[in-house]
Amino acid sequence: MAKFEDTFNEPIGFSDGSYVISGHYSVDEAAKMFSEDLGDDIKPDALRKDVVRFGFPPEFVEDGNELGACWYTGAKKGKGSKPVWVLG
Repeated sequence: MAKFEDTFNEPIGFSDGSYVISGHYSVDEAAKMFSEDLGDDIKPDALRKDVVRFGFPPEFVEDGNELGACWYTGAKKGKGSKPVWVLG
């Protein structure tokens, strides 16, 4: 999905203060990219795996009512979900 790769090929900030990058990178590559982007030394063990989905987020997503259709973490694994690394 080109939309996913275009959005998550570098760290992106989410409204909850976390940063997210594609899960197609290794954890070491992701930590290095976060470090370079944020100007801080990010260790691989600071990252956690999750999935994102594009659509209307469930009620538990911060700012969900204001966002409309968007990428959100905490989605169930399944059709349309994509792997990511999350910092924060």
